[in-house]
Amino acid sequence: MQTPKNLNEAKAIFRAERIKVTSSISTIAGSRWLLAILATVVLAFGTHLIFAPARLPPVGGVSVAAVGLPPNVDFGFAGEQAQAAREAALREGAAERAQQLIAANAERAPLFNAIGFGVALVLLIVNMAIMTKRRRFTRG
Repeated sequence: MQTPKNLNEAKAIFRAERIKVTSSISTIAGSRWLLAILATVVLAFGTHLIFAPARLPPVGGVSVAAVGLPPNVDFGFAGEQAQAAREAALREGAAERAQQLIAANAERAPLFNAIGFGVALVLLIVNMAIMTKRRRFTRG
């Protein structure tokens, strides 16, 4: 991130960064990539809700770096700051505190499964609606 020397330069930098973020969100929203991830999360929470309601699905190993983003996604300075915040939270023990919270509320696992299923299902439906509006006609 470059330091602006005047107000016009600061506005130009802000516009460029805003365009990076909005175009990246636009690329992700309605993508097949997001469809696959959301469908997997819906299936994970749904099957655990039906067959193993006392435990949560093991989705801790899923990360954006492991899954990968579409190639034309660049969140710019906001993405760099988000990555720095994630690393700082991990250094401060956020993962351990999350595990402690889940262990302390183990009796609420069916509720967490239902909430996870519901949120993922709504996001999946919204993503599919966006896909439908963008791709009115399919080929093949």
